[in-house]
Amino acid sequence: MALTPAERKRRQRENEKTLVMKPFRMDLAASERAAIEAGAQAGGYEDQTEYVLALVYADRDTSQKGAEA
Repeated sequence: MALTPAERKRRQRENEKTLVMKPFRMDLAASERAAIEAGAQAGGYEDQTEYVLALVYADRDTSQKGAEA
């Protein structure tokens, strides 16, 4: 049975609470927004948030490899 919009929203809030999600706001210049948009499109990402997170994770992984050496 399909969920109602209210049920979907409740599940979303529950999931966000479980993951301890919080909003993250950034003030970006037009050139910075354009660079993120271009990178996301070039990388075939669904959205710009996915692209930025991929960069963060890649940087984390690189940093961890450097610490292990």
